[in-house]
Amino acid sequence: MLTLTYAPDGASTWTSQTVLCNTTRSLTELNVEFNHQRSISVEQLATALGSGTAGLAQDFGNWRNTLSLTVRRGVDFSNAAFADPEAALAFALQQPAQFGTTGTLQIKLAGVTTNTTLYLLNVAVQAIQLPADGWLGVAPQFRYTFNGGLITGTSPF
Repeated sequence: MLTLTYAPDGASTWTSQTVLCNTTRSLTELNVEFNHQRSISVEQLATALGSGTAGLAQDFGNWRNTLSLTVRRGVDFSNAAFADPEAALAFALQQPAQFGTTGTLQIKLAGVTTNTTLYLLNVAVQAIQLPADGWLGVAPQFRYTFNGGLITGTSPF
């Protein structure tokens, strides 16, 4: 089971959250992709180059975590069924390309022996896409890509 809940920065509790996925489908079915990426800021690169050292040789420790998955409305969301394909299309057309702020992504995982909650901090929704092959009547499929910082088991609230 996978539940993703997004809370924007400034929230003091999980009461102002948005549930983005709540499913019992397998991680394979959700096409989950995860990777750690090291990135450096322009300022850090300029400082490194100004000091006469190669910027890429320095360990800045700026890990970014990218998490992508494909969810289907009406299957992976609670209370998200549409009356007809037109209602599903109207909903899809109104989806933002991204969320307006950063926040925290709560990741609840419950498997046969695993039951844990993790938090992806300083996360931004990098992309929300409706793939060309993602339309299935009243259950459109969305591809979410999250880009965040540290992953921790400690709740920020």
